[in-house]
Amino acid sequence: MVRWSDGLYGGLIAGLVSALFFLFVGVAIVHEPVLGEYFVRFSVGIFGSRMESLPLVALLFGLFLHFLSAAVFGIFYANIASRFKPSWTAPTSVLCGICYGFFMYFIAEDVTVPVLHVISYTPLWEALLGNIVFHGLVISEYITIAHRRHLAGLA
Repeated sequence: MVRWSDGLYGGLIAGLVSALFFLFVGVAIVHEPVLGEYFVRFSVGIFGSRMESLPLVALLFGLFLHFLSAAVFGIFYANIASRFKPSWTAPTSVLCGICYGFFMYFIAEDVTVPVLHVISYTPLWEALLGNIVFHGLVISEYITIAHRRHLAGLA
């Protein structure tokens, strides 16, 4: 049994892991001039370029959007996982997490970016790695663990 709340918690945990990945990569590897520029771009897409003058507010709003979408898509994943047994049983859950990560990449980079008229400077490797490994796999394995916990009667 997979509950929607498992998707909510799993989505928020995956959102935290992927946010830390994007923050770390932006600072340590890509050397972005603004802390969390990946998240700031989405704030700028909604409120316009005037948000760049408030970098902390733009970062916090971008992170809020990131966690909101992570929670919503986590519930979406749990809803699908509750009906699709391979998504909550190992080892096929890993494949489902990879597919979900590709889906998240598509939504973030190919839907959200054009809709918000944001110019994405995110390297392909960063976007794919962040969405597949640090988001998709995290939520799929959280759902698998939550399912096992429900079967054991611990939840």
